[in-house]
Amino acid sequence: MSGADGWEPLSEDVRRTLELLLAGEPDADRRFRDQIPHTRMHASDCACPCVYLRVDTDAVPAVPMERRIDVIAAASLSDAEGGYDGEVNLFAIDGVLADLQFCDWEDKGPGGRRLWEWLGHVHPR
Repeated sequence: MSGADGWEPLSEDVRRTLELLLAGEPDADRRFRDQIPHTRMHASDCACPCVYLRVDTDAVPAVPMERRIDVIAAASLSDAEGGYDGEVNLFAIDGVLADLQFCDWEDKGPGGRRLWEWLGHVHPR
């Protein structure tokens, strides 16, 4: 159920996508993963399944970052046949999860698959 301000708990698809994107070993990945249970989402206005993210920074600290805004995780998107279909980028602003952006070159979406099933190769940072 969406709140009056449009922010709602993470969907299972978005939560699992975030977990897979942040499954790496670096300490920063672990600290960003710690933010997931304290994150809410708001769907963007774009045609892709992009979502804005908001972290409760009273419950979990921000992660130190070199730049104010940065892509902290990324992966290729794969079509149903395993071909390249675009990219997904996870942005953080001021050390908190902020934006999950899907760039779908073919504009077909995940094709009935869940968002996390659309992920191909996760790019190392």
